[in-house]
Amino acid sequence: MSVSQTPRTFGRKPSLSPERYRNPDNDPRGAYLVTPLTHFGVRSNLQYEWRGHVPPPGRHWRFTQERAEAADVEGRIHWPANGGAPRLKRYLAEEEEREAPLDDDGLPGALIERALRSMLHALAQEIVRTPDYLAQVEWRDLERLLGEVLSGLGFGVSVTRPGRDGGFDLELSCNEAGEPQIYLVEIKHWGAPSRPGPGVLERFFEVVLSRQASAGLILSSSGYSAPALAGRSEIARELVRLGNANKIVGLCQSYVSRGQGLWTPTSSLPTILFADTY
Repeated sequence: MSVSQTPRTFGRKPSLSPERYRNPDNDPRGAYLVTPLTHFGVRSNLQYEWRGHVPPPGRHWRFTQERAEAADVEGRIHWPANGGAPRLKRYLAEEEEREAPLDDDGLPGALIERALRSMLHALAQEIVRTPDYLAQVEWRDLERLLGEVLSGLGFGVSVTRPGRDGGFDLELSCNEAGEPQIYLVEIKHWGAPSRPGPGVLERFFEVVLSRQASAGLILSSSGYSAPALAGRSEIARELVRLGNANKIVGLCQSYVSRGQGLWTPTSSLPTILFADTY
């Protein structure tokens, strides 16, 4: 089964809902959201005191102090009036520019999206019925499928363009405890016995850091090489989780069950995303 060109975005990202953006200080860049300036994990070069503030236990600043100062000079740092921790401004105009949808060859977008989702739903059902069928799915179709699956589970999902993915395939967004979160997903669909090695994990770890994502997930249908698993640091495990073919099938099962009204999620979206990963 091969799926033709797909729209880049599955559903509108919750973080891009215009009504959630505000501009209380008349920022010339326009309306914005504020997001945490810290990440999961502990990095020694990002553990510093900045104007009386330090990262909470188990977290580090997103930026070096020099970069944080530059962002503050540009007006991109929000300082709460009550003296709370500084936060980063994410501007609506910049987010919408980055996430502009692709052309759809002149066909009505709604029609294209319905047809695509119907095909992807059928593909998910086939994988649930016969997990071994996963090996027959083309690599790009698997990316689209997981985009639809994660969208159906509740995430805002953007699928990157072929050849221009910047080191990840899906960008997920959701709100956790009232805070917007961004998660990156890299998908490896290699034929056995090929398995991602340490270099793949290290590059994705750096991408997650550079994109300032909350965390990342690699999904590899063929598993991982022994050196890749043996060489992971504790910080890498915290920031980047790994899932195999069973995790991919499990996500498809949850998606199909939810579509049939047989399953209602009771856990948070991040918990669902990272369950049964390592």
